[in-house]
Amino acid sequence: MKCVVLLSGGLDSAANLALSRSRGLEPVLALTVDYGQKAAKEEGKAARKFSEIYGVKHATVDIPFLGELGRRALTNRSMSVPALVPEELASREATEKSATAVWVPNRNGLLIAIAASFAESLRAERVLIGFNREEAETFSDNSEEFGRLTTQALALSTR
Repeated sequence: MKCVVLLSGGLDSAANLALSRSRGLEPVLALTVDYGQKAAKEEGKAARKFSEIYGVKHATVDIPFLGELGRRALTNRSMSVPALVPEELASREATEKSATAVWVPNRNGLLIAIAASFAESLRAERVLIGFNREEAETFSDNSEEFGRLTTQALALSTR
């Protein structure tokens, strides 16, 4: 079964790419999105390297408007990204404050929709995304429910 892998270059998406074949999938494209995030250059470099290692075609899509919408810590060069110390991870208040500081409006929804467009054009049946289960506590767009509902919506918006 062919798939498109959303590949940020981070651990979660790189693991998805690495494990895809053992799950019976054939990655036909690793897709990286540059939305104006501060780490875009480093993420792109890592994603290209992972794609090379696993022999998967790589593409980057630039959507700078997304980073301009929220102007939060991930995309605003004048703001620093909050760093939580381990003790703060158990504090709902601290994690919510951090999440608000880095939130990019509908980022995962848009990235998945873009990947689904590529998948449909390449006749791929799946889009692989890498979410961190712990982050789903603070970021609803990293949750299993989000993934399930997005899959349902894509079934209606793709052929």
